[in-house]
Amino acid sequence: MEQPLINEYHRLIKNIHRTDGYIFNYFGQKLAPFDLSVQQYILLRRLSEAYPGSLTAGELKEKMTDVNSDITRLTDRLVAKNLLVREVDPQNRRKVNLRLTEESYTFVERVSVDFKNFESIVSHLTDDEVSTLNTLLEKIINQ
Repeated sequence: MEQPLINEYHRLIKNIHRTDGYIFNYFGQKLAPFDLSVQQYILLRRLSEAYPGSLTAGELKEKMTDVNSDITRLTDRLVAKNLLVREVDPQNRRKVNLRLTEESYTFVERVSVDFKNFESIVSHLTDDEVSTLNTLLEKIINQ
């Protein structure tokens, strides 16, 4: 049995959590045919933004939307899928750079075509509603 809501703040937190799950599942279904998780896709997109350059694990972690991302686990899986490579930095041998290969960059660009219209998940909202919602969510995040 579902617990009754205590107040509107409780309802808000519940709705934010449900919405996050809805969006995460939506993208997870779109990525399933490519054998990618949402976090793997986000990591690959961040690396594609740096392509043909590279990023360190620390730089990549800063760019991830999930602050609890396990970069080592994610990169291990993507290396195993031949979607990224690790290279020791020639200027600093303690530093490891992560980058896409030409083939994996092409793959990421192909996958991203399915996400060109990712806003469709919220396209039924008005411009004012989107602006208000962004303002409120940013207010929560930046308290």
